[in-house]
Amino acid sequence: MTTCSFCGREIDSEPIRDNGEVFCSRGCQQGETRTSGAHIEHTPETTQQTDGETAYFSISGMHTHACESYLERRAVTLDGVSGASASYTAEMMRVSYDPEAVERDTIEDTLSAWGYRASAPTPEETPADRNDFDFDHLRTIFSVIAVAPIYIIYAAFFYPVYLGLLPTSSLDNHAIVTGLYGPVAMFTTITIFGVGFPILRSAYISLHERQLTVDVLISITAVSAYAYSMVSLLYLDRLYLFFDIATAVIVLTTIGNHARARYKRQAVEDLTEFVDETETAARRLLEDGTTTIVPPEDCTTGDRLLVRPGERIPLDGTIVDGRGTVNEALITGEARPQRKVVGDTVIGGSIAADGSFEITVDEGATSTLDRLRDLVWDLQTEQSPAERLTNRVTAIYIPVVCVFALVTLGAWTVAGAPAEPALRTALTVLIIACPVSLSLVTPLAVGRGLSTAAERDVPVFDQTILERVTDADVIAFDKTGTLTTGEMRVAAVHAVEECDSKAVLRRAAAVESRSSHPIAAAIRDRAPDRSQAVTSFERYRYGVVADVDASRTAVGNPALFDDLNWSIPEAIRDTIDRVRDRGELPTVVGWEGTATGVITLEDQPREKWTETVAELAADDRQIVVITGDDSRVARQFEAHPDVSKVYADVPPEAKEELVRRLRDEGVVAMVGDGTNDAPALAAADLGVAMVSGSDFTVTVADALVTADDLTPFRDLFGIARGTRRRLLENLGLALTVPAIGVPLAAVGFVTPLVATTLMATGTILVLANSYRPLTSNL
Repeated sequence: MTTCSFCGREIDSEPIRDNGEVFCSRGCQQGETRTSGAHIEHTPETTQQTDGETAYFSISGMHTHACESYLERRAVTLDGVSGASASYTAEMMRVSYDPEAVERDTIEDTLSAWGYRASAPTPEETPADRNDFDFDHLRTIFSVIAVAPIYIIYAAFFYPVYLGLLPTSSLDNHAIVTGLYGPVAMFTTITIFGVGFPILRSAYISLHERQLTVDVLISITAVSAYAYSMVSLLYLDRLYLFFDIATAVIVLTTIGNHARARYKRQAVEDLTEFVDETETAARRLLEDGTTTIVPPEDCTTGDRLLVRPGERIPLDGTIVDGRGTVNEALITGEARPQRKVVGDTVIGGSIAADGSFEITVDEGATSTLDRLRDLVWDLQTEQSPAERLTNRVTAIYIPVVCVFALVTLGAWTVAGAPAEPALRTALTVLIIACPVSLSLVTPLAVGRGLSTAAERDVPVFDQTILERVTDADVIAFDKTGTLTTGEMRVAAVHAVEECDSKAVLRRAAAVESRSSHPIAAAIRDRAPDRSQAVTSFERYRYGVVADVDASRTAVGNPALFDDLNWSIPEAIRDTIDRVRDRGELPTVVGWEGTATGVITLEDQPREKWTETVAELAADDRQIVVITGDDSRVARQFEAHPDVSKVYADVPPEAKEELVRRLRDEGVVAMVGDGTNDAPALAAADLGVAMVSGSDFTVTVADALVTADDLTPFRDLFGIARGTRRRLLENLGLALTVPAIGVPLAAVGFVTPLVATTLMATGTILVLANSYRPLTSNL
């Protein structure tokens, strides 16, 4: 079988030959000409399937990414568990296991240890639906209440002495102070080992997993201050008690973690809410050929359902009519779309990439909702480059600080200083270098960016897009549904003399009842009656073909009729030319081998598209437009001074290859509606989809535009710049204090009280800076 030199698809009809190469269509031939010289290497993709079942667990008590490794190790120690993946971000765990070798309850019990609690989510539960009782919020409030008495006592009695306002003898001579040592120590113990338990546990697990996280240094600092204070209280002069410092480290970390968790949960909730809204209703076929929309749970075994291109398959079933390709990556992990014909089974939750078909619901069918958790999981578990960079910096920062503190202790000891001031100075180094603020730098900056993006109608699925979008060199817009509204309107219906225009419209609507394209919707809305029987629906490069009342009928671009070797009367060709010259879109209808009419459609450009293109091009980006329509239809876009090139007559399957070739010119951001450009969105470095598109966009897009214009897409670049700037600001605030304070503390110029104040100030500044709106950066 001959394959197209441009898109790689098999050629069923007579190929077009040019310079020793063969093409399936004129669009592919033009695409090859316009991108000649580019070289694409195709790397085979492989996937690994595992037998058994997959179980999801809600995990409470996760504190850092080190918890992921610990839980994964515990799970795989069980016989019968073949794989485990934990997500601190999603607060979930996915376990692959053999149900004959190990029970689900056993896995749950194994994971529920050391303060973790594993539970089986309900079928409707998603990452945003757990923890109705917010223990993080309670812990934060309790920490403030627990330390309040400590700071009241310190403010009344200790701080005046430390600041030189009262003599040191007042601490020993004051009967009230002497009686309050015990309560202070008690409240500190509760705070350190109660409120701070997740932090201490995380530090232990990090060391156990041979990972250095910020919780390690935070725990060392807090426990060191607590131990020093207890020893001083029991055996020394009670002058320097650092219970306030120990609790400050724990409380500030708890508050910061709570702020970080709020951003994280809000991001998951925003995503989950959108995914829940994408659950596909079922199109049940009635005996007269029409369809009715019903919830998937109302379907029973044997019901016939219609699935259109780009739609999510609502239930497991078997194809009884039609054919097409199905994307099952969400469920099976198989990256390549699977070709499906009559008799093949399809999986609920997979996507009809192209083609339309009828299915019968299988017995015990699984619905789309049962598989939505996979999508939320995959979209939320990847760490951003900034997070990975922060983790690498932390892995260096922590041992350097610890070594510096030990060197300080050794230097003071060698210099002849008594043990107490030497230990106090080393502790001061740890306090001022405590990375409470450093742990908040990335998550709070990215969290602010994600929340701002959601507020600006451009929800982000992949948080790494905030770090990558500004690197885009080429921005490719799909025309229909992106630069235009996609809300097609039938302007006129032209028919040959011997044919009725109503018959043309009625037949076209019958065929288009199986399609989800905006053109199909416009034709269906205009047609008065669509009760004809439709079978053998097929999707071609330039249109669709089906049997209408046993008569083969084609609807689509004039090139479709050339590919089918159907005749187009001269009168029809003249009509097509007149329509295109007016900038309108002609859709040709014909049956039994001859074109019999033309349906003229209008589509309006989106508001502010010219301003958006101009602003994006101002940063030396190349703007290109891709369309399957004739170049005359795209004339107004080609006339824009900032549009570098318009690729016209590009069929859907060639858009993906065109995007791959554009990537040779730099980083490509693709913007489409997902109706017939979802593979191109997936092929781009960055995929942004209009929310009005198909369900397929949810599985391939990095971000969505939920507004009626392209302004949110433009704003995404400003949000990304603002997020990067905010991250650098936070990093500067977090590192400035230790950079200046550590050397001063090492030589004794900074007291523990001042060190604590500076550390707290740095943390508060990072928190305050992160909560500032990003609007000034847009």
